[in-house]
Amino acid sequence: MFRNIVFTIIMTSIVIVLGAVEPFFAYDPAISPDGEQVCFVYQNDLWSVPFKGGDAKRLTSTDASEWGPMWSPNGQFIAFNSNREGQNYVYIIPSQGGEAKVVFRESFNLCDWFTDGANLLVTQSTFQYGSTLYKLPLNGSRPQIIAEIGDGYCSLSPNNDKILFNRKGYPYREAYTGSANGELWEINLKSKSYTNLTNTPYTERYPRYSHASKSIFYAGSDGNVFQLYRVENYDFSKPFKLTSFTQWSARDISIARTNDRIVFERFDEIWKYDPTKIGLDRASKLAINIPEDLWKDPIKKDIMKDDFSTFSISNNELINVFQYKYDLFAMPRKGGEVKQLTFDHAGVNDIAFLPDNKTAIVSRMSAGRNSLFKVVIDSTITLSPIEWFGKDKYHINSINKSEANKWVIFFTNDTMGGKLAIADSSFSNIYPIDIPSAISNFSISPDGDYAIYTTVREDILIREIYLYDFRKDTHIKLCNDEAWISSIIWTPDQKSVLFSRSGDIYRMDFVARDEFEFDKDNWTEILTNSPRISVSDSTSIQGKTDKAPLSVDDASVNGFVYNLQDMAKRIYPVVMDIDGYSYAFKAIDDSTFYYIQGGYSFNGEAKLIKTNIYGNNSKDELKLGKNTGQYQLIDKTLYYLENGVLKTARIGGSSKKEISATFPYSYDLNVLNQRVFEEAWGMFGLNFYDPNMHGKNWKDLYNLYKPYLTEATSIRDVSVIIDEMIGEVNASHTGFYPREDNSYSYKSKAYLGIEFDYSKPTAKGLQVSQVFTRSRLNTFYQIQKDDILTHIDGIQITPFTPVDSLLADKIDKKINLQFKRKDAVIKAQVTGISRSSQRSLWYQDKVEANRLLVNDLSDGRLGYVHIPAMGSSDYTVFIRDVFRDNADKEALVIDVRGNSGGRIHDQLITFLTKKQYAYSTSRYYGANKRPQPSRSWNKASIVLVDENSFSDGEIFPILYQDLKLGKVVGMPSSGSVIGTWQHELLDGSEMRLPGSGWYKIDGTNMEGSGAKPDILVELTPNDVIAGNDPQLRTAIDELLREIDQ
Repeated sequence: MFRNIVFTIIMTSIVIVLGAVEPFFAYDPAISPDGEQVCFVYQNDLWSVPFKGGDAKRLTSTDASEWGPMWSPNGQFIAFNSNREGQNYVYIIPSQGGEAKVVFRESFNLCDWFTDGANLLVTQSTFQYGSTLYKLPLNGSRPQIIAEIGDGYCSLSPNNDKILFNRKGYPYREAYTGSANGELWEINLKSKSYTNLTNTPYTERYPRYSHASKSIFYAGSDGNVFQLYRVENYDFSKPFKLTSFTQWSARDISIARTNDRIVFERFDEIWKYDPTKIGLDRASKLAINIPEDLWKDPIKKDIMKDDFSTFSISNNELINVFQYKYDLFAMPRKGGEVKQLTFDHAGVNDIAFLPDNKTAIVSRMSAGRNSLFKVVIDSTITLSPIEWFGKDKYHINSINKSEANKWVIFFTNDTMGGKLAIADSSFSNIYPIDIPSAISNFSISPDGDYAIYTTVREDILIREIYLYDFRKDTHIKLCNDEAWISSIIWTPDQKSVLFSRSGDIYRMDFVARDEFEFDKDNWTEILTNSPRISVSDSTSIQGKTDKAPLSVDDASVNGFVYNLQDMAKRIYPVVMDIDGYSYAFKAIDDSTFYYIQGGYSFNGEAKLIKTNIYGNNSKDELKLGKNTGQYQLIDKTLYYLENGVLKTARIGGSSKKEISATFPYSYDLNVLNQRVFEEAWGMFGLNFYDPNMHGKNWKDLYNLYKPYLTEATSIRDVSVIIDEMIGEVNASHTGFYPREDNSYSYKSKAYLGIEFDYSKPTAKGLQVSQVFTRSRLNTFYQIQKDDILTHIDGIQITPFTPVDSLLADKIDKKINLQFKRKDAVIKAQVTGISRSSQRSLWYQDKVEANRLLVNDLSDGRLGYVHIPAMGSSDYTVFIRDVFRDNADKEALVIDVRGNSGGRIHDQLITFLTKKQYAYSTSRYYGANKRPQPSRSWNKASIVLVDENSFSDGEIFPILYQDLKLGKVVGMPSSGSVIGTWQHELLDGSEMRLPGSGWYKIDGTNMEGSGAKPDILVELTPNDVIAGNDPQLRTAIDELLREIDQ
């Protein structure tokens, strides 16, 4: 009997273990009011599990995404967000499971429940205030604004008269200190006043009121991770630290109403904190089992149909090796069976064939970096890594084969990019070319003895053109050039090179050339048919030189000597392409070459054109179509891609053909996600501006985070891993944006050029709170504040009408509106505009209001300009505004608050530092003396900056201050100063690569320090809501004081 009981227990345990799934990377935990149940999100669905741990119960099962669950005060319902109808609506579902119902079909984010259980606290983004807080009734009526400024992480006090929320802060940058660190604030809903509760160097987030005591709980950073804290009676000077984590932060807190039990995220797990537990170990992992078969086939099946990306045709035109999606394939060029060469989804960067026509060199990812491989297309088809000095260390940027059968390998080492190596025709004997600067455009001469290459001199951003002698390993600088140079090709006689120069084609001559040398003399054929005596021409250029040319050690090339004197004066235009971008493609003979006009980057028709080296006798050889690229010419046959279709065209022929392929392809999402992680790690490490990675060992972080990929079931999980890893470096300008595996149709809302008043309900319609000055409703229909919008496209608006739904999918479409003003009815027709267009209308009115305020408070003496970003168009608008609106002002207020960055600081500083050096006159204008330069600002100025000024929006005020051009007023900027760009990963995910640093003259890194105003003035939420701008008023007072002195 005992033996049978033991056996039964053992078997039951085995069944439980085998049947249980532990949900790693579950998120958004929410605890029930009694602290006995926890709702969470896993694989985009809602689940519920006991607080003590155990089997989880599924609550939703849709293809959409669900997030942010919250229990009702009585525990009978759970509210949550979902995009199941194409927009982010709030839904409620019985806590034991059942049908989910939408609350109101407008986009809001759920925050909390009101104590009455009949209303929800939600947020929505607004232009003026950011996250605005609303009260959303469950009866389906329209929500009302209860607080203009808040945040998605907020909590209602037990009696619902206050709201606790966090402002600013970065969830993955625990070590961040600066003006953008997170703080806790409280709103008094009765007095409409805001109070700042915390002021520490680091960030506090996820605040929650206790309903069982006078405590407030939150997560606060200790500089390493977010810990759980509790304060009593608002005494934030003495917080109680509840956890002592050394790794993985506590995030997204939820608290039980009756007993202060807490659940929270902790990297890949959900944890709990139980204050009722006796002992010190009150924080522990929440043990969750999912007793369901959640298996999803990670294998995605696809049919490839004429959708090539990278490709290469063998020189005998028999084999086509190409990439489709994430792997490498080969097929006969004439068509036939497609053979898959790789199965590891590592992508392909470059492909090129060796002269044997069966071996291809492939650059593809390995351990996060592009590496060199060799694949032999024979009966075995083997792929093997290439041995070279950079194997397993360096990143391959590109490979290309020269006319001299030498291979050029561009790579990035541990310290810089633009490094170069050379391989022989068989891709063996690889050796580096030792050049300290980053190289580009390395083009080898046909005889293999010389190469032309360019570098960039960073201090003055000038291209330097060099000649390299392979035999003597010497580098001779030829000249500098200010234009961007690419696509260098040699003429076969090696007398000249041709290259693209900022989209036009130029020629550089190594010897003096006769511009008539290729002109045809039709008398020659006639006269050479008759015998004649050859007479020496004493005036011939040949054989007579008055000055010995500067040579490469008097090296003779094809019977002539290179003259390298004044090379900058021997660069001549050949093709000036006013319609697009042209680049030299391939030399045909000593006199003629092909070039490509247009291509991937231009919407026009791409063409292959033949011309001579003087730009004469041009002829269109092939019209290639739009969106074309990856051109490969073999003899007279051009291979290229047009919208992913591999095409071939014969020069001189009349038709184009397609190389067709259709085959099944499958890929493993789990393997693909691992490659994405590896590439994200590799590219970030290779490009981060600081080689020391802000003091972090980047390889150690790879080893720390990579094992968690085995727990990831989606690209969202991988995103969490990558965000955690990159957050360790504590840098700005970072971000990982995962691909969309489950593309869900999103219905964008159209805007009308007006705003509505949601602070009080209306029996019918919506009351207009603001009409933007440049909107059609203002300029054409004269709609006014307090008018009532009663109908949209004939549908009457009641308190239960969701306006977002009436405006969904109506951007750029005509919308019929009806307004009421007292007893008058106004009918209008507008075109629905996008959110960005609506924001532009709001921004223009905001800037105009500031300009009028400056003008009024200074009695017309001061001008005002705002710079929203640092792009070239922003500089153009800045100059326009300065001289159109402010030329006669005594001084200028320059506002860069909220500036999102770019790169025009140098233009702004140059403009502000230009000094008058002369006068000029014109009889036409009355011979009056005009200062020169004519467009400069030699008057006083002042700059406004705040916590929302980023990147170049910080560099400018820092330089302005250092150069003592004037005072800076406002709040310190965030210290987010790194040059960055967007990088697309092999699966379509994207990430930001912060690649260039900025430092002050004294060596201070602007990243992490930012701009520090001379005069500190805070702009509180109370100021923003009241329309009061103490920063701008202080700047006005200070500037007036300065000019009066």
